Amino acid sequence: MDTSRTVLRSAKLFFCGTFLSRVSGLLRDIAMAFCFGSSPEIAGLLVAYRLANLFRRLLGEGNLQAGFVPQFETMRGLSFGAAAQFYREAALSMAALSGAVALGFELVLWGLLEFLSPDWREIALLTMRMVPSLLFLTLSGLNTALLQSQKKYFWPAAAPVAFNFVWIAAAFLSDGARALSIWIAGACAVQWAMTAIQVRRELGPGEGKRRLFSPEWKKMIRPMTLGLIGIGAVQINSALDAIFARIADLSGPAYLWYAIRVQQLPLALFGIALSGALLPPLSRAMQQGDMGRFRELLTSGLRNSAALMIPCTFGLFALGGAGLNLLYGHGDFSRSALYETLACLWAYGAGLVPAVFVLLMAQGFYAQKSYWIPARASLIAVGVNTALNGLFVFGFGWGAISVALATSVSAAVNGWVLAKHLGSVFDRGFVLYCFKLVLASLLPAVLVLAAQELGFGGLAFPGLGQVIQFLTLSSIYMGGVVGMSLWLQLDEIKGLLKTRI
Repeated sequence: MDTSRTVLRSAKLFFCGTFLSRVSGLLRDIAMAFCFGSSPEIAGLLVAYRLANLFRRLLGEGNLQAGFVPQFETMRGLSFGAAAQFYREAALSMAALSGAVALGFELVLWGLLEFLSPDWREIALLTMRMVPSLLFLTLSGLNTALLQSQKKYFWPAAAPVAFNFVWIAAAFLSDGARALSIWIAGACAVQWAMTAIQVRRELGPGEGKRRLFSPEWKKMIRPMTLGLIGIGAVQINSALDAIFARIADLSGPAYLWYAIRVQQLPLALFGIALSGALLPPLSRAMQQGDMGRFRELLTSGLRNSAALMIPCTFGLFALGGAGLNLLYGHGDFSRSALYETLACLWAYGAGLVPAVFVLLMAQGFYAQKSYWIPARASLIAVGVNTALNGLFVFGFGWGAISVALATSVSAAVNGWVLAKHLGSVFDRGFVLYCFKLVLASLLPAVLVLAAQELGFGGLAFPGLGQVIQFLTLSSIYMGGVVGMSLWLQLDEIKGLLKTRI
């Protein structure tokens, strides 16, 4: 039976795989910073990477999982064979759909080339080299959804490790952005292969005829269309973010890339792990009509995520400078680039908690096959984000930090809209609980910032001093958070540490 404890166990398995993925991702970003720094050329590649991934979340990842898992559980209720056949037909249909979308996108970019300036033409060409990876990313997302339905969380979360190591090799072996873009497309194929091997072990060889765009697949796609509206708006907005950053500063996309990779570390390790582990049991609770267990699972997920994300948020503010200095403060990454990246990290960090709450609350709606509310919330957030980007970049001239600030504000707006429709989940007890977590994190964060300035005189210069500074400050912060949590009797944090895999 699914309980809050089994969800935590699944999340821990997800966490272990995601931890390996994110550590390898940090190594990848360190390699990029060391080899290319924040040069306009590499910033252009990162803009192209965002554009090439424009359709990734529409056809793969969260939206695909939200459509696939409830339908898979419905088919499993008939028989496992029917569910396996549904997966195989869904894979065939998604391959055809993503291939068609990728081809159409390539044709659109090809038609625009002659109208673009030399700088943007180069970005378009880099994008065209990476667009074919959409096929592999879509199928990887479908494989991940299948494996999570089978309560296999480690391998799909760890599959990006292969992708990251191919990219790391490319950073040292490539002589520029063009060669690197081809390597990245190949890395996506390697990631898909990792998940495909695990799916083969779960289902064995397929038997029988597979129907293209089968009726069951259409049942999966139909509710996803509302999700497509919201996520499509978010993806378009993500592409606009990269464009706004490029307009604000030629190196702006690089600063944002390095900053958001650090901000997404706790988001991926804890937030995505909890949300990914939460959707299948929520869907099963809905399938069985057990609304009491549904609400218990969702509320527990939100409380556990708060226990993790609020300390992580203050940790980004307190340790962000020392952490970025340790990770990127080498090679071609300049001191000025470090401070620009730190400003973006702080701006992104302000939106960490609402971003995780949005992930979890959206899973509650998806489990009920209710897609319009998350779609509407996303559309509202996208409108706010775009308006703020225009105001901050063109009105105030704030540079790359504008994009990060707008992203955090829009995440808060998204969370507020979703929370309005969940009613009693965020009651007075939950607000008091979050206030205690803020108090337990704020005082250690202030102590760390004071120790950094008074004890170390700012950020350490490259070398052993970077390691000593980060380890010392992080020890002070984590010790302070644990001590304050014990004093305030925050039992949820102790419970998370005691949960066994």
